[in-house]
Amino acid sequence: MKQSINLGAYGWRHRHWLNSFYPEDLPVDADEDWRLSYYSNEFNAVLLPIDYWQENPISDCEDWLDSVHSDFQFFVECDAGMFDRVSPADLSRALKILAPQLSALVFLDEEQAIPGDLRQQFMTLADSLGIELLGLASAPATTSHADKIWRPGGGSVLPDVSRRSNFAFIEDELTDLRSVRAMVEQFALCTGDDAGGAEATIIVNHPQLLAGNLSKFRSVLDIMGY
Repeated sequence: MKQSINLGAYGWRHRHWLNSFYPEDLPVDADEDWRLSYYSNEFNAVLLPIDYWQENPISDCEDWLDSVHSDFQFFVECDAGMFDRVSPADLSRALKILAPQLSALVFLDEEQAIPGDLRQQFMTLADSLGIELLGLASAPATTSHADKIWRPGGGSVLPDVSRRSNFAFIEDELTDLRSVRAMVEQFALCTGDDAGGAEATIIVNHPQLLAGNLSKFRSVLDIMGY
């Protein structure tokens, strides 16, 4: 039986989705959480951009959790400047609210140097929540493959053990379904028992990404048995 692959986008507040994905009669200034609820009916994961933490993270998290179905997964983007946007105490309280459906803290810039004391703060936070840290730079040599982020590249048809992961970040418009299928096949080769054995997740990000193309991607995954 194939591993299940969850699919989502980098955030849900995309203006160019307002008339193409979200209902046309939804006002532009409508409650963002209404859009999240609508989004979660189509997709079962989202990567929360750092910018979403600019204001009232605690009250936002309560609303976000109430807006999604029980199988929905949240991933939270982090970086070295995270605590310039929200205090460690507020972030911890907010993430504890999301904890029932929070899967990981994600560091997209894997080359970014994270000071040791800051890295330890994130490690302690993730450990207290029982979630993963993905892409954390300056991690110890013993970091498991489950901590890595898979990205398309290389073109090899053979699994690259050093790239194994259960989390993929794809920057693509998803206009070519054949290349999309190839990306899924490559990613599937790089998941496995030593990647944690959990469900895999693909997050897609592109300035021109259409929700309709993401839905077609979901159909490709279904056809492939994921």
